[in-house]
Amino acid sequence: MAVHPKLGAYSIDVESITALRHRYDPARCSEKDCCCSTYEVVIGSKELARLAGYVPLAAKYQPGLIEADGYANPFDRVERTLWALDTDDDGLCRFAYKTRSGQTLCSIHSAALEAGQDPLRAKPRSCALWPLAISEGRHPVLSVAEDAYRFPCNRRRRKRSPILDPGVAELVDSVFGTSFGAKLRQTCEAFLAS
Repeated sequence: MAVHPKLGAYSIDVESITALRHRYDPARCSEKDCCCSTYEVVIGSKELARLAGYVPLAAKYQPGLIEADGYANPFDRVERTLWALDTDDDGLCRFAYKTRSGQTLCSIHSAALEAGQDPLRAKPRSCALWPLAISEGRHPVLSVAEDAYRFPCNRRRRKRSPILDPGVAELVDSVFGTSFGAKLRQTCEAFLAS
């Protein structure tokens, strides 16, 4: 069993996080091979309320969110307090849309940019954090999604480095805050130096 240092409520898989190079580049995504068509995204009540507020702005980018009597409900209840983002018949997230050039983009991301907000704080936490992932269970581990390297926006770094890739650092800072991000960088450096 691997040894992972602790940071707050999380154990940190330093080896996998520091090995990742991530570049958000929707131009490299295809509908069949993008994160928007691969994962079931489950959210809680707080995220549901926040995301529901983005539906009118997101509908400007994804017209499928508009129905004759208002807006579509892009959420499916999976448990009493959990919902999944709905998908179309091909498994693509209902918030995803195609540009004229064929890019698959997130309408929440686009709506947040239009509103002058950080898209990584607007999107569901698991989407904003991807390709990083948090395991479920009593002792959650912050790591890299198991299949992250099958996507063109993720690569293994050529050289081992205790310094987080800038793309990974941006995700961590946006999702957890800059204080957590700074502590994570210190944790990675100390762990790999030992």
